[in-house]
Amino acid sequence: MRKERCRNILMKRRVRVECYCRRSSNYDIERKVRILHKLIPNCESSMGLERLFRETADYVLALEMRVKVMQILVNELSA
Repeated sequence: MRKERCRNILMKRRVRVECYCRRSSNYDIERKVRILHKLIPNCESSMGLERLFRETADYVLALEMRVKVMQILVNELSA
């Protein structure tokens, strides 16, 4: 009887910990998506994840191109 009671208590604690971990994980993901929405210019908050990731990839490519252009300008002007 006592052994079964201890087992039930442990199971309840495990379930609580697992729920907390899942909730915490979901919260972290949602927080990161909100931050990403803020970082991407002209990004609507109602945008779906797939479109958000596409917009993010396009924005990163645009930034890379800007850096390359600036590197070329610096090399040409310093020569």
